[in-house]
Amino acid sequence: MLTPLLGILILAGVTYTALMERSGVKIGFFDPHAAIVVFGGVLGALLVANDRNALLAMMRSFWEVFPAARPFSKTIEETRQGLQEIRSAWREGRRSVILGLVDQGKTPEIRLAADVLLLQQSGDSLSERFMQQRTRYLQEFGPVVEAWEMVGKLAPSFGMVGTVTGMVQLFKNMGDDPSNLGGSMAMALLATLYGIATGAALGGPMASRINNQLNDRLTQLDLIETTITALVSENRQPKSIGDHP
Repeated sequence: MLTPLLGILILAGVTYTALMERSGVKIGFFDPHAAIVVFGGVLGALLVANDRNALLAMMRSFWEVFPAARPFSKTIEETRQGLQEIRSAWREGRRSVILGLVDQGKTPEIRLAADVLLLQQSGDSLSERFMQQRTRYLQEFGPVVEAWEMVGKLAPSFGMVGTVTGMVQLFKNMGDDPSNLGGSMAMALLATLYGIATGAALGGPMASRINNQLNDRLTQLDLIETTITALVSENRQPKSIGDHP
């Protein structure tokens, strides 16, 4: 409840900042009022539209831009390695390794795969377990993708808010005090720049990156389900006459 209320208060402050009169301001590459209108407006809208968990997940996803961090990419690689370990352990008869992965697997996919394999689930019961995991990922990543898409759309919009209010002040100052045009021109020009740059350079690319991470995880689940089905089928096949018991 506090998150939307805080967002409304921030938006009210953004509106006040956009409409306030300024004097003696020179045009430069940074204008604090334009920055408040764009970045504060986007933050306020995110707080109103999303709950706390979605915002925390969004903040965590930002680490994907740093090669040394990338929590989602690291998880995908750990899942690939875990699946190879499960496949080798099962075919070599090392059931204790798989049993340990049920509780200590590094990713949910590996813990699920180990549990399903030990229970030798197949058919509808196996498909239902993996469908539940797909649903969890859609619920976890979907709001994050939507939040970054919102940044991509709202940043240029709040840039236009700054542009419109700056133009209104510009025309007003042209009639009242033609020597005081710097502040309104800075707001009109830089708010648009900040908004377009934020939407094009941050919101859109981050939404695409997280959506790709979601698709990679869903693809991995399909691969794991296919692999576990094959391993269970191999274990249930009758041995040939030449095989030793």
